[in-house]
Amino acid sequence: MKTEKFITTAIIISLCLLGAESLKGQQTKEIKKMAYKAYINNSLDMWVSVESKARKKYEANPENFQLLLKLTEVQYGLLKACIANKNKKTYDMYKEKASKNVETMLDYNEKWAAAHALKAGLLGVEMAFNQLKGMTLGPKSEKHIKKAIQYDKREPLAWIEKGNSKLHTPKMFGGNSRKAIESYKMAIKLFEQDSSLRRHNWKYIDTLAWLGRAYTKDEAYKKALSVYKKALEIEPDFNWVKYHLIKKVKQKI
Repeated sequence: MKTEKFITTAIIISLCLLGAESLKGQQTKEIKKMAYKAYINNSLDMWVSVESKARKKYEANPENFQLLLKLTEVQYGLLKACIANKNKKTYDMYKEKASKNVETMLDYNEKWAAAHALKAGLLGVEMAFNQLKGMTLGPKSEKHIKKAIQYDKREPLAWIEKGNSKLHTPKMFGGNSRKAIESYKMAIKLFEQDSSLRRHNWKYIDTLAWLGRAYTKDEAYKKALSVYKKALEIEPDFNWVKYHLIKKVKQKI
């Protein structure tokens, strides 16, 4: 009887643990979908709403570092939306929160590639708001990009940030549109190797858009058009591509 009771108790505990893990997975999926919708609509208000929900989920489960990762990715998306909307006030409200979260992630695991990539991305956003900081923050961003790739070459965020760095850095300081193209293509390849990484993932379609922009900068206009068409096949309501980027590149062909 004791053996049967022990087995029954073990089964109940296992089911409870599986249920908890399933709930955590569902929480990250929900955040992912909301962030995707905010990105597609380029809505700062939606990003703020998603950030609030993601933060509450993490605060209720502070031991769940995957939720912290999702929260920080949302904050990064929000800060990038601040650039598009030229909203410095909102940027100032969230930049320290995102930076603190990245440091928490790196304290937990210094070799966490995604955390290093996010750190580089946050530095990139800061430079976008103040280009005079490029001389000091640029090398710091590069350091984190190199670490991200060193620790995990299969982390898409690492290659995205390498692409961003090569595309936005002036040529005299190492900027190179062709290297940006190579990096974005690597990130896209990694996303496309796993269907779960593509679905409702704002980072995936954002990378497609930036690959198109890198092709445009390299004057490979037909390739840019092809990438934009692919992005619209994936997401017909991708308004940035639909109403802006694709029209501009068609004028060049």
